[in-house]
Amino acid sequence: MRLRTITFSGVLAVAAAALSLGFSTPVRADGAVTTGGFWQISKEAGKVELVIPGQAAPVATAVTDSTLIAGVCLDCMLPLEFKTTQAGKNCSVCGCSVSNAACIVGKPVKDGTWQSMLKALPHGVGLLPVYVEAGKPESGLKRLTVNLRAVVLPVSGLDGQSADQLLNIVKAIGGTKAELLDSGKILSVTLKTDYTADKAAKLEKAIAAANGKITVPEAAAPAN
Repeated sequence: MRLRTITFSGVLAVAAAALSLGFSTPVRADGAVTTGGFWQISKEAGKVELVIPGQAAPVATAVTDSTLIAGVCLDCMLPLEFKTTQAGKNCSVCGCSVSNAACIVGKPVKDGTWQSMLKALPHGVGLLPVYVEAGKPESGLKRLTVNLRAVVLPVSGLDGQSADQLLNIVKAIGGTKAELLDSGKILSVTLKTDYTADKAAKLEKAIAAANGKITVPEAAAPAN
């Protein structure tokens, strides 16, 4: 099967699957109830950097062969979970010819690795980390859930925006909720449709039009 455009019925299926994966219930990360955002693959081998509300810099945490990746298969609209070593294998829920990694991000992943899968995601896409030891990023990731309906980005210049103004900024990308966290340093967005590279570009322009900008975080904080 080919990755296909999500229809209205597909949207309903995604919503149901998302609820079953716990997207509506944030997980505990670094001692607080929060959803993080993808920033980049760390220069330190085997680690990913997450933007976590309450943290001054992205948190680098280890991804291992036993780490589980979870999300929704964008081809068959079913909950999908697999170990990082299975990222390049065919979809484990519908058995289609598309890899697990491609099913999660909705587009081809050239080498079928978890690193390439995450690189295919736009900065800030929602990631729900569950650490091996609760609240301890230094213990590594037990599970990482990709939530394409959430965005967490480091920003500046939006401090004076009202709740209605923030919502207007994100409406262009299908945003239904927007709030500033960490004294205006983090923008958290909830979407009614999946976050894509095109939407990321639109969001950056909308933020700039409001005299704000997406900031480049300082070096990732060590996990230990």
